[in-house]
Amino acid sequence: MAAVKLTYFNLRARGEPIRLLLAYGGVKYEDERVIPSWEDPAPWAALKPTTPYGQLPVLSWDGVVISQSMACARFVAKEIGVAGRTNLEKAQVDEIIDCIQDLINKGATLFFAKDDEGLKNHMTVTLPTALGQLEKRLEARGGQFMVGNSFTFADLHLFAYVSELPDKSILDGFPKIKNLTDRVGNLPNIKAWVESRPVTTM
Repeated sequence: MAAVKLTYFNLRARGEPIRLLLAYGGVKYEDERVIPSWEDPAPWAALKPTTPYGQLPVLSWDGVVISQSMACARFVAKEIGVAGRTNLEKAQVDEIIDCIQDLINKGATLFFAKDDEGLKNHMTVTLPTALGQLEKRLEARGGQFMVGNSFTFADLHLFAYVSELPDKSILDGFPKIKNLTDRVGNLPNIKAWVESRPVTTM
């Protein structure tokens, strides 16, 4: 079994998709958590120069270091067999992941810019539009899973995203997404991780 260590801040945020994948795959790993810099800048200031790009997360897999959150996540997804079974399925998984990443990045930009009007528009216009598009994709692909009628990283990433929404009642308008993400949340390894993981602000 590989020696695995994930280094990220003591937050869910960009580290959580990797943790969820490791949990689903039953991969034993060291969950190294760094104090966020707004709580204490010293630990991250000391660690930052040792990372490939001056950022976290960083995944060490049998001594090989991988950086960039989605590169780490996609690698783990391949290792545990949920990246798609064919090249076409892998592309379809990436399509869903990229759609969700667009939402995450846009929301984060508005949040850190303290753009209240932009955030309101994001939550009332951009998000429902994207969820509607994803609902259609899900329906067109059989209605049970986002890709290939089987569980993939796309389903897990969708679950991770909607789990962080401040108002989950929006999912009532997208019943297939709600059903899918409820099922993902009840997978034994995912349920166990979510119930036992450290409680953090984000």
